[in-house]
Amino acid sequence: MRISIIPFILFYSLIPLFFPLWASSERNIKIEEHYRAGYELAESKEFPRALLELNLAMRYMRHFPNHPDRKKVEDLIESTKERMVVERYRQHNQSSVKRDDHLLPIKFEPDHFRIKQIYGKVYIRKIWKDRENVSEKEYIGEGRQVTVLPNAGIEIEESRSLNFIIRSVDAAGFSLVSSNTIQLHSGSMSLCATRPGSKIKVQSNKEDLTVSSNQPFALFLEVGMNGGLHATSLLGKITLNGMSSKQDILPGESMISSLQRFDHGRVVDLGAHSLKSKLLGGFKQPPVFYSQLVQQARMQMRHSKSF
Repeated sequence: MRISIIPFILFYSLIPLFFPLWASSERNIKIEEHYRAGYELAESKEFPRALLELNLAMRYMRHFPNHPDRKKVEDLIESTKERMVVERYRQHNQSSVKRDDHLLPIKFEPDHFRIKQIYGKVYIRKIWKDRENVSEKEYIGEGRQVTVLPNAGIEIEESRSLNFIIRSVDAAGFSLVSSNTIQLHSGSMSLCATRPGSKIKVQSNKEDLTVSSNQPFALFLEVGMNGGLHATSLLGKITLNGMSSKQDILPGESMISSLQRFDHGRVVDLGAHSLKSKLLGGFKQPPVFYSQLVQQARMQMRHSKSF
């Protein structure tokens, strides 16, 4: 008996047509599962676990920038980060009452760092008495821990040697360890060095990163979910020295430092992404490097059009 192979050919020829539909459906199910898990964990105030689930949802959409669920996941990530910072501050406030007697008077606080710009609620703690109402042109000392609440921002300049300027906004926390060392606990910041040859150490709870350049430079820094540091160059050729490796990045290039190694991140559109960031545009005055960044963004655009 002869068996026609035509039905088999037709069957296998239709597989490529139906596979994308099946894969899309499976992907959407996974996104919804992680989103629901993240939402429930956030409502239970288990914020780190909630962010882990929400970032897993984002991974399923990393190749689909116009996915219909992307905005709701991003919005929940943002609100969860904000709630986490507020909750940490509330817990600290409850426990700091007992410790307040051991803090030094503010009148003895040195002038290591100068506040250039500030808006919203920013709290400054440790070593000296807590400060909840700080103003522009005031000074704070080394060792201070700064908590930036949602809808707030602060710009600080190292005042002794004018070594660097940092900005941080919207649910972030960092410590001013010394005149050349910053510890970023959560959120993101911009870091600008106006002098050639500057070398600044940036720490997270898992990473130590030394940022340097032979020319003035600027970059964005962010703490990842695993405690690693994400660095994106804005200006200058920047050298990143990690615990066991070294990497150079140029404007628009990003690098992820985690598990004692560097992984290449995506190339950032300086015009569409960086110039519109609240780290640059959320303050009354633009950063000192803004005009150079505009020129760099134009150069990047012309270069991309030439290919």
